[in-house]
Amino acid sequence: MSARAMNRLAALFVILALLAVASAASMRLAQQPKFNLKRIDIRGDLRHVTAASVRAALAGRLRGNYFTMRLEDTRRLLQTVPWVAQASVRRQWPDRLVVTLIEHRALGVWEDGRLLSDRGELFVANADEAEIYGALPEFSGPPDAAKDAARRYYQLSAQLAALPLRIDAIDISDRKAWSLRVSELAPEGSQSRVELGRDSAAAPLNERVARVIAAYPLIVAQAGGPPQRIDARYANGLAALIPDKPLVTKPSRTPRP
Repeated sequence: MSARAMNRLAALFVILALLAVASAASMRLAQQPKFNLKRIDIRGDLRHVTAASVRAALAGRLRGNYFTMRLEDTRRLLQTVPWVAQASVRRQWPDRLVVTLIEHRALGVWEDGRLLSDRGELFVANADEAEIYGALPEFSGPPDAAKDAARRYYQLSAQLAALPLRIDAIDISDRKAWSLRVSELAPEGSQSRVELGRDSAAAPLNERVARVIAAYPLIVAQAGGPPQRIDARYANGLAALIPDKPLVTKPSRTPRP
């Protein structure tokens, strides 16, 4: 080996040794107590999540200090806190952790006791906390229908705004047939069940609801009040049931499933 090659090899060893020393020194410096996290700042428009619940979730589970803590692990811990939909975490020099949270907004109660968010996500939280402004609508159906249920709720509510009705419940069968429980906006409004059947290109749900809206005033006038049940699964009409007798409005053939 030439002298020039030996000098280069020696220089390389020196550089590697210096890097090893620098790395060890950095690690030792990073472990100093002065870099321990001393404060957690919690930010966000929060109504249900409290600082106490966040700190309880993190207590004894945070690992590392300002330099060594894994932010992704902390973010996952935060998303186990009831009502937390999204969490982001960042460091703030020299000893602070800044946590920004976004809460779920409860739309209704699913049949298994979970809450349904306005984004169609099912989550676990205290339903009593969600109903501080009044009872929430109820939803039932396969869990994979949650997103569609939330989306449809807003669409159907907008349509039914043409009548003095609100949606109290949406039921989706395993075959994806839809039915509603609706009631008048009056404090003691009567409740009716509206059978809509399955959504399809040939018979969209919104068209069936439009048919109900158009016929509803006539049904109420003839029946002397809200019907117990409306069946809108017919191709070109619907049927209504009142307590004493059935009232039929132009059904053309048997209901669709």
